[in-house]
Amino acid sequence: MNKHVAVKCTYNNGGEGDFVGFHGTCSEELIKENTQNHVWCSQPECLCKQYFDNGFKGERPINPCLESTLFKDWWFGAGTFHTGKRKGQPKRANLEQGGICFLTTRFPGDKEKDRKIIGLYRIGKVTHHKNEETKFFANKIHRIRLPLDEASQLFFWDYYSINSDRPLWGTGLLRYLDDSQVKRILLDLKQTVQSTQHKEIIEELLIDFTGITAAKKGLRKTVIDRKKRIAIKRKYGAGGEGENHKRLKEWIAKHPQAIGLKETKKYELEYVFLSGDTVDILFEQENDNDAVVEIETTIPLPGCHQAIKYRALRCAERSLPLDSNKVKAILVAWDIPQEVRDFCKKYNIYCYEIKK
Repeated sequence: MNKHVAVKCTYNNGGEGDFVGFHGTCSEELIKENTQNHVWCSQPECLCKQYFDNGFKGERPINPCLESTLFKDWWFGAGTFHTGKRKGQPKRANLEQGGICFLTTRFPGDKEKDRKIIGLYRIGKVTHHKNEETKFFANKIHRIRLPLDEASQLFFWDYYSINSDRPLWGTGLLRYLDDSQVKRILLDLKQTVQSTQHKEIIEELLIDFTGITAAKKGLRKTVIDRKKRIAIKRKYGAGGEGENHKRLKEWIAKHPQAIGLKETKKYELEYVFLSGDTVDILFEQENDNDAVVEIETTIPLPGCHQAIKYRALRCAERSLPLDSNKVKAILVAWDIPQEVRDFCKKYNIYCYEIKK
């Protein structure tokens, strides 16, 4: 019997917000996309297909597929045959209680190589009833539905090695994983997730893998890179960083003298603190002083508050008093009103106005 499995989920944005979807019926736009590109969604017996063919008129489907109830009911199945002589017959899976099930999907615009891990659970029960697909249910404790920004940075093919340069899932919903692959995913997740609850669940799952050597093959992205990508996405939102902000930030990084910094030793763009907060630029200087720089191109006052936070975080990181003068907080903007300058003076923030 196999213990661990990864499942292929058709992307579902029902209930999507801070967390990934898979908690309700897809939007009409996604129903249209899925009914034209995915096997089950295109079957005439699929309620979403019927709803689409009827011009989105009538009653909206409720719980039309496994994906729509995935994070409500917490179970998945091996599926059924949709074509050929065995169409309609259930598929079987060699799974057992106690294994780990990883849930994967491709977000809109993703290619197969971009397949993401969106959640996981420990298998609490497996059923093989006659005339039914094999079903594997989560236990009541070890369940994780990932936040959208974390899930969008966890690549399944980083962990599942194949003898090809081009990842291909092919037919079927399942891919079996060994202990070493599962341990590697869990270790990376432990370093990536921010939720204390999720960290505790992963710690409990890792107990079963004591003495197992984590897989090394297939990894293409380091934990640091992954955490940085997630932190940047949290800071700038789904739309990403604006071009003007990026240009000003990069110019300041290469011209620190423009903001009063001399003898600069090194700098790092988008420096991520342990808390997950990300400062635009961290400068390290020859005199063992640091400067945290926040860039604002439109409304500068929020950047002042951010600068105060980043200064405190850097002081804590270096085991310095939070008001240490060894860490300078700097605000840079195209235009800085007098009330913002007054605020900066009050809280010992250096501010520099850089013209476009």
